[in-house]
Amino acid sequence: MDVFLYPILTVSYIALFIWSFRFIRESAYWGTYWLMFITLALIYDHAILSLGNWIGKGEMLEGLSLVRSLFQVLLTPTFVFVALDIMRRLRMEWTESLSVQVFYHLYTFVVTVMGIFMEILWVDMEPVSVHGLMRYVPVQAHFPYASALVLLPLLISGIFVWRKLRWPILLMGLFIVIIGGIGSLLLDQSALSAVSVFIFMWTLVLTEQMLLPEDFGPINRG
Repeated sequence: MDVFLYPILTVSYIALFIWSFRFIRESAYWGTYWLMFITLALIYDHAILSLGNWIGKGEMLEGLSLVRSLFQVLLTPTFVFVALDIMRRLRMEWTESLSVQVFYHLYTFVVTVMGIFMEILWVDMEPVSVHGLMRYVPVQAHFPYASALVLLPLLISGIFVWRKLRWPILLMGLFIVIIGGIGSLLLDQSALSAVSVFIFMWTLVLTEQMLLPEDFGPINRG
């Protein structure tokens, strides 16, 4: 199944990027641009997984897989910036305070450092065939704490979007990605996580598009 799934997801992410690029220049917030960078990284991620059998075990696939891991570690924490910009676009005045800005940036830094140590420096990679696909994976897999921690700021933003704009799509996407992640760990089915992340990315892009008019709205004192 994975042999067919990841190429489909690669093409789907390309379509998502092209579709969302149409309105990227209409937003004045960096969260939108970080979302584009994350989408590009996911295109690369799924493309390497799709080509694993064709590339074959060796230094080339190992090097490409290392770059894949680096993208995940360095770009996944930027979801925190996406979450912050969602709050700013809701015109929540407290998000403009220096303390909040510092907290979000420190949070992103801590999550990034955790990812570097737990997913790059403290792991050894080995080639394995997982559900028919050749890939390099950690010898001893760790729980993805860094990826899990970025969901908390997004969850807070999702709640505010739901309360103030009656837009439940982002929260639905978050619940899907959480359930998919837990299911993939319990059932050892990475495809569940991959599909749930794709659905979540679509909900984020839809939320970004929906928030475009809010970029120029009045400040919300709530």
